Amino acid sequence: MPDAKKYRNTMNLGREDDNFLGWKLGDIVHTAGSYVRANGYNYCGYEPFDIPTGSRVRIIGIKQTELNACYDKDGHGDVYIDFECLDHFNPDGTPITCGNRHAGSIAERSPEFALCPDGSGEPGYLRGSGMRNEGLWVSLDSRQIEDHPEHGYIQFQPRKIVDPKQYSGPGGNGTFHEYLTVSSCD
Repeated sequence: MPDAKKYRNTMNLGREDDNFLGWKLGDIVHTAGSYVRANGYNYCGYEPFDIPTGSRVRIIGIKQTELNACYDKDGHGDVYIDFECLDHFNPDGTPITCGNRHAGSIAERSPEFALCPDGSGEPGYLRGSGMRNEGLWVSLDSRQIEDHPEHGYIQFQPRKIVDPKQYSGPGGNGTFHEYLTVSSCD
């Protein structure tokens, strides 16, 4: 029998440290990678669940640490969060919940994060200088393709690639590409 009370009492529940990311309790963000797994080892009696990339989650706890601060150019330590899924539930109806996860498991952690310029609201990244698909928006949702023939690393094919220059910015001012790149620098 699942223990919902213990399950919902995550490590940082209700904690709201000031953090360099500017996140607040209740913020709705998106999972970033295929490595976000909940209910490992049947925690509290719930089956393990691989949270799909791009899933919407609500932050329910934030902990700013000093861990790895010496490696950050601005001296910021790692941020850990607790979150609950908005669209995925355990069989008994409780939201799938994760505690003490590194902020890197959240897409908004990346300065390249942006919603799709076509208006669909799909989460993804505006690829920066020197990246594959430079200047284009790519969806978080992707599939693994062959390993790189020369370097051997894993490659992914985004489900959707959009050129933001073909869409106008909010209110019809400029291009969406200009809006994304200028507003991210403000």
